Amino acid sequence: MRPWLSRTLVALGVFGACWIGVLWYWSATRRMPATSDVVLWLVLLPLLLLAGLWALRKLASGVAAARAAASAAAAAAAAQAGAAAEPSAVPPSTLIVLAGALRMPHGDSARVLGEAMLSRQANLRLDPELLDERGYPILSGRLDDVDVAAQQDSMADWLQQHHPDALLIDEQWRALALGTVVAAQLAAELGPHPALPDYLDALAARKPLPPLPTLQLVALLPAEWAAPERAAGADWLRAVVAQYGWPLERISIHLPAPGQTPLLALDALAAQAAQAEQPFLGLLLACDSRIGDTSVQAWADQFILLDSRHPDGRVPGEGAAGLLLADRAQGALFDAPEAAVLYPSAGGVRASSADARGRIDPAVLVQGATDLLAKAGVAPGAVTLVSADSDVRASRVGETMAMASATLPELDPASQVLSVAAACGDAGAASLVAALVLAQQHVRAGLGAALCVSNLDPFQRSVALLAPPTLAQPAQTPASATDAAQAAAA
Repeated sequence: MRPWLSRTLVALGVFGACWIGVLWYWSATRRMPATSDVVLWLVLLPLLLLAGLWALRKLASGVAAARAAASAAAAAAAAQAGAAAEPSAVPPSTLIVLAGALRMPHGDSARVLGEAMLSRQANLRLDPELLDERGYPILSGRLDDVDVAAQQDSMADWLQQHHPDALLIDEQWRALALGTVVAAQLAAELGPHPALPDYLDALAARKPLPPLPTLQLVALLPAEWAAPERAAGADWLRAVVAQYGWPLERISIHLPAPGQTPLLALDALAAQAAQAEQPFLGLLLACDSRIGDTSVQAWADQFILLDSRHPDGRVPGEGAAGLLLADRAQGALFDAPEAAVLYPSAGGVRASSADARGRIDPAVLVQGATDLLAKAGVAPGAVTLVSADSDVRASRVGETMAMASATLPELDPASQVLSVAAACGDAGAASLVAALVLAQQHVRAGLGAALCVSNLDPFQRSVALLAPPTLAQPAQTPASATDAAQAAAA
C-alpha cells in the first residue's frame, strides 16, 4: 500500500473512532455540547492522538536506526580486527581479463546483448508456460533455445559414474546447459598459453610434467541448490573445461561460501596467489535458471514474485556468463594487448535492507565507486559505461542511477547505464558476471573505462572497475587515495 494512502486511512480511522465515541457518550448522557466541547473533543482530541502516534513512530524508527548503526559498527570493528590479525596479508593485485562469454536472453555475445539493450529491444515478455497463483502468465527472461534433453543425454553416463546421488530438476538442467556452452567457449581461449602444448605432450608420453599453472575455476552456482547438485554442477563444468583444453588435474574448483560476493571471492583468490608468489589463472563462471515452477512457487510463497499484487517483485530469468582472468605475468603470455584490466573490487554492506520502505540510498555504492577510482588513479571522466546486475525494481535501478549521477555526472543514463537483470530477468550471479562481460567488451572496444555495480542483494553492495591497460596504475597508498578523492571532488 502506498504511504500516503496508509497515512490517510490512519487519520480517518482516528477521527472516526473519536467522533463515534464522543457522539455516543453525548447521546447516552443526553448532553447538549457547547462549541468549546465540539472543538475540544471532535477536533483537538483526534489531532492530539495523531501527534502521539507520530511521536511513537519516530521513537521506534530512532531505536531501530540506532540498533542498525550499532550492528554495522560492530561488524566493521570485527572486520578491522580480522584484518589486523593477518599482518602478512598482501593486497590483491589487478587482473587481466583475457576473454568473456555469455548466454543471456537477447544475446549470445556481449556485443549482441549490448546492442539490444541500447536499442531498447531487450524487453521482458510474458512467459508461455509459467503462471502465477491466479493462473495468469508472468513476465520472465526465458531463452527459447535451451536444449534440456541434449544436456541430459550428454551428462547421463558421467553423472551416473561420478555423482549418482545428484537429482537435478528442470531448472538445474537448463542452467547447466547454458553454463556448458560458456565454459566451452572460455576453455578454448586457453589454447594460446605457451606452456600448454609441452605439458600435454609430456602427459601423453608419460614423461615428467613441466610447470603449468593451476586454473582456478570459481563456479558461481545458485545457493538454493542442495549440496549434491552443487557439487555435481561444479564438477561437470570442470570436466567441460578439461574436455576443451586445460588438463583436468590442473583445474581447481572454488565454490564461494554463502554470503560471500563473487567479486570478493575472486579478490581473495588473487590475493592468495600473490601472497604465495604463485601464478594466477582463473575462470569466473556463473549459470542459473529461475525458469521453472519450483522457483516461481518459491518466490510467490515469499511474496517477491512480480505480479499484479506485487509490483515491486522480481522477474525470473536465466543465463550463463564467464570471464577468463590472469595476473599480469600470465596475461602477458597471451596476445591480448587490448584486454581490460580488472581492479580489486570495493563495496560494503547497507545498514538496512534495500527492500524496506523508504528513500533510495546509494551511499554505499557511491563510497565504493569513489574509493575504487581514487585507489586506481582513474579519473571519473574516463568512465564511459556503468553496467549493473540491477533488476526492474525501482529500489535497484534507482540506486544504480543515483550512484552514477553522484559519481559520474557527465554520463548519459539513457545510453551509458545498462542494467542486465532489468532487461533479462533475475539470473542471480549470472546477471552480475554478464554485467562484467559487457564492461570488459566496452573496454576492449576502446570506448573507455567501465564501472560494474552489483546491488541485487538486499544488503551486499559491490563495485568493480575495468579500464584499458594505458590507464592502469599501481595501487595507491591510503593517503594518496584520499588526496585523489579530494582532488576529484574539488
